[in-house]
Amino acid sequence: MQENGSTISTRPRSLWFGGVVVSASILLVSCAGTALSGKTPEQRVEQRAQQRLDALLAWDLDKVMEYTTPVYRSRVSKNQYGSRYLGVANWTEANVDSVSCSEDRCDVKVQVTYEMVRPRMTNTRPLDETWIKVDGQWYIYHK
Repeated sequence: MQENGSTISTRPRSLWFGGVVVSASILLVSCAGTALSGKTPEQRVEQRAQQRLDALLAWDLDKVMEYTTPVYRSRVSKNQYGSRYLGVANWTEANVDSVSCSEDRCDVKVQVTYEMVRPRMTNTRPLDETWIKVDGQWYIYHK
């Protein structure tokens, strides 16, 4: 429809404005997704591995189980999993030391500091973990 040489839209302004808002929202989500996906696999796994260690030190088994693969969670109960880590009560610190990834697998080196009861002393030792990518998310791999 034209009036005096200019085009007049027959769509109500609210529809046009709604389209702009939706477009802007999609753009923002896309940018946020790009920023998150800008992390390397090593950075993602390092973050998740440290979060898991922190949850383990806090003995938050519900949280710790979230870092195991869905298949593992379907086979192993929280109590069974916790029995693997009974020595954590003596841990005083646990930190990711290094992460090395290839494709959908990462090798994680962890340093764990713990108190020994006899002889009374503090010790630090390395632990090796394997993390795998399942459906776009990284999980610690247990057999």
